[in-house]
Amino acid sequence: MRAAFLCAFSAGVACASAGPWDADVSDFPRRDGENGDSARIMRAVEAAGAGGVVWFPRGEYAVDEMLVVSNQASLLMHKSACLKAAAEMPFVLKYFGREMEDGGHDGAQVDHGLFIRGGIVDGNGLAGCVNAMGLRHFTMADSTFRNGKGVGLQFGDPKLPRAVEGGYEIVANNLYFVCNKPGLAGNVGLLTYIGDSHFTDIVVVDYTTGVRDMKWSNRFTRCHVWGGPVRNPQTKRPEYLPQSVAFDLHGYDAVLDNCYADTAMTGFNVCSMTRLVNCAYHNNWRFEMDNPTVVEHRGGLLLVTGCRFDKASPHSTLYNRRAEAGALVWRDNTLECFAPEDTKQLDDELGRQSRESGATDKSGPLAYEGVKR
Repeated sequence: MRAAFLCAFSAGVACASAGPWDADVSDFPRRDGENGDSARIMRAVEAAGAGGVVWFPRGEYAVDEMLVVSNQASLLMHKSACLKAAAEMPFVLKYFGREMEDGGHDGAQVDHGLFIRGGIVDGNGLAGCVNAMGLRHFTMADSTFRNGKGVGLQFGDPKLPRAVEGGYEIVANNLYFVCNKPGLAGNVGLLTYIGDSHFTDIVVVDYTTGVRDMKWSNRFTRCHVWGGPVRNPQTKRPEYLPQSVAFDLHGYDAVLDNCYADTAMTGFNVCSMTRLVNCAYHNNWRFEMDNPTVVEHRGGLLLVTGCRFDKASPHSTLYNRRAEAGALVWRDNTLECFAPEDTKQLDDELGRQSRESGATDKSGPLAYEGVKR
């Protein structure tokens, strides 16, 4: 049995009996008059049914109409399977898990094992890549989101009723976002309107905003956002760096652990209560982007601890504080190459808090370390 399973994969084909899936897209060929692959993919999704798994063998699939999966089937893609937009559409794939029941509470039949795993989704500059919603402990893993128009991967949709678009407990792991063509500036790599979720080992390259968090209590671990390689054909300057933000944080109680803002005009845009733990910022000067801001503090309490920030451009601002910002807690951080004028707002704010607290003991809630240079 094991030999037959391996043989099916080595031949590059598979049938439903050869793997842990209920429908294989290769068993659903195009019909007469079909010039793309959307219709046959949807036939496979329907055949898999609720709780089923659809297998996508390696190869490129021309998505000529948006794929809408709403029957609680999961998608399993070969690492070299690519869903590629062949026409303009909102998203290559829109995925609905299950609506909340009983006034917003889950019913007894919710499938907590739904997933999308593997493969590549390419918006091709024509579409966003994936919009998934209605998720209750949902897994998204081992996938690439390429050339998303507007957005690479979006969880939730605030334009729809929460019973339809809401959810919790997304487990997103080993995701890669990349734009390798110009003309998409202003887009977002990962955008979530769903909270209580975990995002781990994520890399975003050349999306104007790397990660945008709009909900509560999300956890981001080992996420790396950077940009610069794609050049604007007219200006010959980096396409996605002007107005770029690595981490755009609007959700309450966001925690970033070992996250790296690498070459963006704003490293961390903090608009609500946030904790930055063991994070880093670096501006790669070979892309000639001057005067970035490492931390833009717009709202909420901000804890920054164990972080490393360095300055590699002629001008830089370490910390910029807006009037609506909450308290700042700054501990055990290491700075490199910042001049006194680069850290003035940080020094002023920490000094003000220390004077107002009247604290001589630096172990209290407003404790801070002096800036290291």
